[in-house]
Amino acid sequence: MTNARRPRRERIVLDVRRRCLVCDWEEQIAEAEDTDVIGPACGRCRAPTERVDVLARRAEPVARNPHAAALAQLGARRGGLARAAALSPKRRREIASAAARARWKT
Repeated sequence: MTNARRPRRERIVLDVRRRCLVCDWEEQIAEAEDTDVIGPACGRCRAPTERVDVLARRAEPVARNPHAAALAQLGARRGGLARAAALSPKRRREIASAAARARWKT
């Protein structure tokens, strides 16, 4: 599997300073990289805020859902066992020898 098809296991987070467009109150928050420049509501008056300055940029790992991971493992295990049971011994040998040739190819 190539890296282009794998889901990202980290997300980019920005530490920014935002200013309210109505009351001029400033606050420092962490937000996702794809948040709009005119974005989240002000903490005081709930009006829109604008991004004034980007203070830092960092990558945070995305936590995996353990329940989804367990379901995926269960499905993979069942699928692999079903495939192995459906293959003939001759076909399994062919697949194994092709894999060995690919592994040791120089």
